[in-house]
Amino acid sequence: MGTWTISAAAGTARATAEAWEHGVTAAGAVVVVLMIAAAVSLLRTPGQDPVLRLLWLLVVLAFPVVGAALWFALGRRAPRPA
Repeated sequence: MGTWTISAAAGTARATAEAWEHGVTAAGAVVVVLMIAAAVSLLRTPGQDPVLRLLWLLVVLAFPVVGAALWFALGRRAPRPA
């Protein structure tokens, strides 16, 4: 193998590694934005029991993707009148 072939392979490996890094960074940014959106939505929801609100916030912070998805799917329901 020539020198050019080895350096071309190294460049391809570096480009692949950089693509993975960009993808992981973008996925991390999406998770952070989702978690912040869920926390803001949770804190702005009126008429919710403070203990329940704290529990939801702990779930969202402990399990960012699953907790936020559960909040948006189940937690945002309007409180039932007594």
